[in-house]
Amino acid sequence: MMGNAMAHRWRRARKRGVSPIIATILLVAITVVLAAVLYVLVSGLTHTSVSTPYSLGMATPSTSNPSANAYWEVITLSPTGGVTTAMFGLSVAKLSGVTIAASTPPATCKATAQITSANCGAPAAAGWYIALAYQSNSTIISMYTTAWSAATVALSSAMELLLVSYTSYAATGDLLNAVSTGSSSVSGSIAL
Repeated sequence: MMGNAMAHRWRRARKRGVSPIIATILLVAITVVLAAVLYVLVSGLTHTSVSTPYSLGMATPSTSNPSANAYWEVITLSPTGGVTTAMFGLSVAKLSGVTIAASTPPATCKATAQITSANCGAPAAAGWYIALAYQSNSTIISMYTTAWSAATVALSSAMELLLVSYTSYAATGDLLNAVSTGSSSVSGSIAL
């Protein structure tokens, strides 16, 4: 009989439920959490990120042939403020859209060299490479084949691009294109 009384008391304790104070606290907590989740979802949907469009402002190139199998296209720049080499790459493409492969520049045409016909001659293989240099003294700041050789460089109108190619692109109407590499949009295209 004693066992029946204890079982009966245990069943009654189980049926009591949650106290009104605890229930109120739980309802308020659930409401606050749901409101926070809803706020995060709605604010995430309405937030739009607009990237600033940048331009290299490339001018019509001047062409020369300073040494055997080396054609130079000197392109002056008028970039919009804030453009850096980390934001874009370059490609040379035929009018049909086929990309022309870059090649390795000569060892003498590196980040600290001056642009001269002796330093920046023909590419190591039939292709192209680009040197970013100061207009005033032709000091090379960075080289480009498939990536920039130097750390991030902020562009200015005091700089120019020197496209060195194994064959002349000027006669074929090929294009030099800026290609965005990050979330920023960098534009620029010029007929060689």
